[in-house]
Amino acid sequence: MFNFNNPGQGADLKAYYLNFYNQNKRLVILMAASLVLLLVGRSNLFNILYYVYLVYFGGFILRSYLGEYKLLLTYLFSGVAGLFTFLVFFGLNEVNWQIIEIMIGSAAIGLLTAAATLAPNMEIMLVFIGRTKIKWVALILIAMDMLSLFGLNKRMPIAHIGAILYGFWSIYASQNRRFQWPMFKIPSFFQKKGPYYDRSKANQSHTRVETDEAYRTRKVEEEKEINRILDKIKSGGYGILSAEEKQKLFDKSKKDA
Repeated sequence: MFNFNNPGQGADLKAYYLNFYNQNKRLVILMAASLVLLLVGRSNLFNILYYVYLVYFGGFILRSYLGEYKLLLTYLFSGVAGLFTFLVFFGLNEVNWQIIEIMIGSAAIGLLTAAATLAPNMEIMLVFIGRTKIKWVALILIAMDMLSLFGLNKRMPIAHIGAILYGFWSIYASQNRRFQWPMFKIPSFFQKKGPYYDRSKANQSHTRVETDEAYRTRKVEEEKEINRILDKIKSGGYGILSAEEKQKLFDKSKKDA
């Protein structure tokens, strides 16, 4: 479980944020670029803070599982998907300064959707709410966004529909072999799969029949390993975990769901 409101989680904050920057340089650049572009696009303060936080929130999860390259692609293609949807519904005549906010907002909501599709049962700690699965956070935020369709400004939520569909499809297609055709390799979601996709080989080792004693011993060892990883998070933050340790936490959250 990761606390997005207290990322240091007890660690020295200066050391944590320096370590976070070193491990997430492209994510930090995306957050800074989003902030500057939203300011240029004359967005209000709430939207600026909201979209930059979503870039951090969804981007951190995607980078942890899929790497920085696929994080960048999801961000860019989600923004393009939002722009394309906007142009389909409203045309070029409606293009103005708000188009910058529409693209950044689409990129942010696309990252959130992709992260929730990738690791729906990953638990995070939110202020005043406590432990919450990412899928519920994403569903609530997307539902609130779609409620704007009934307001005066329909441009933003309509554009976000394209980004949401792209964010979901990019992950869903990469997890289903029948969708892995050459045409879907443009976003590069099907190259050099990260630890999240290595579960098939791991599962093969458990196909043999285990005795009750061997099963109990394995469960005890797995529990010790999870506790060790959680202690590591408390001392240095989620970012210091290896890809294998992140995968173990993800698999554990899937089993407990």
